[in-house]
Amino acid sequence: MLREVLYLTVGAAKRAEKMVDSFVEEGRKELEEKSLLELSKEHIEKRKEEFKGMFIDDFKKITEDLGFATKDDIRELKEMIKRN
Repeated sequence: MLREVLYLTVGAAKRAEKMVDSFVEEGRKELEEKSLLELSKEHIEKRKEEFKGMFIDDFKKITEDLGFATKDDIRELKEMIKRN
């Protein structure tokens, strides 16, 4: 009977150890996934800023090619009008 109690105790301890290991592994995976999410967010933000910069550069080039007035052009015209 003592032997059976000992086996049950050892078995329960092993099961508890497996459960703790499982919880630790789940926590580790959660941290890794969170880190991956943070890295993904940073990567997306960086790419978004790059795209925004490219878009602005392209837009400026198109407006220049089409001959649209810039803020500086309008400011200069206003100054010329004031002087006359």
